[in-house]
Amino acid sequence: MTRLLTKDDVVGIFPPVISPFNENEELDLDAFRKEIRYNLELGVTGVCIGGSTGEGHALVAEEIADMVAAAQEELAGKIPVMAGIITTSSREAVKRAKAARDAGAQAVMVTPPIYQICSDDGVFDYYSRIHGESGMPIVVYNVLVNAGVTPALMQRMSDNLEQTGLIGTKESIGGSLETLTELLETIGDRISVTWAHDWLLYPGLALGARGSISGAAAILPQHCLVMWDAIQRSDIATAQKMHFAVTDVCSQISRYNWPAGIKACFNLQGRQVGPCRAPFHRVPDEQVERIRAALKRADAALADVSGD
Repeated sequence: MTRLLTKDDVVGIFPPVISPFNENEELDLDAFRKEIRYNLELGVTGVCIGGSTGEGHALVAEEIADMVAAAQEELAGKIPVMAGIITTSSREAVKRAKAARDAGAQAVMVTPPIYQICSDDGVFDYYSRIHGESGMPIVVYNVLVNAGVTPALMQRMSDNLEQTGLIGTKESIGGSLETLTELLETIGDRISVTWAHDWLLYPGLALGARGSISGAAAILPQHCLVMWDAIQRSDIATAQKMHFAVTDVCSQISRYNWPAGIKACFNLQGRQVGPCRAPFHRVPDEQVERIRAALKRADAALADVSGD
């Protein structure tokens, strides 16, 4: 039986891995397996499948399950596997959670219902139903800019752990350094409070976030691991250098559209992951060149701190 995750497992650099596609926009599981092996060899502490970086919005339940199963075959229990859920209804979310569970996922990272804004009671019920019907531990993906999961709601969920199954939160652009601070102070002993603002990784991790399930960790896992390790030993100079390198690359990716920019960035690194699913697949030539230049700067920064 697959061991389910607890709050103590959601720590460190936990990349939301890419979903490679072929020229027909079908899953390329061979390329996906290479990505899983690449991250494992670098020393990440876990992987998340079907998050924003993995185009979770464009996946169906069966595809998430196929990737979870492939990841578990490659990892053989060495590090945890979490599955992302990005959808609009409780019914579909439960379907995805069950498919991920049956394929071997050990927790689910769930975005609040997208497109329409839900009440706090509705969000509470959403997470409770997913956990109740699937039995899966829940990590809240706090990413909706106009519908953030507030500290008050997160505290309510943590007061009802048996009902909600809450083990952690990925504080992304639905939160802030202020809300991160409040969560760490109030419920940081009950759940794993992680940080995923790609442009503010260093300050959030330095404040005491337990780790990062950020797009940056998928794009530049080695840089993020070096940053994380530097923070743990209070090496501010190294952590800052990696922070600025990561921010530089992420800024170039996001200037046009995030999914296409990420795929372009991976392919420029030689990590052949194919295109995005349409319509998020066009990347201007000048953006590609900006990403290429930022990657060179990031690699130089990594070499500098590594003494290579």
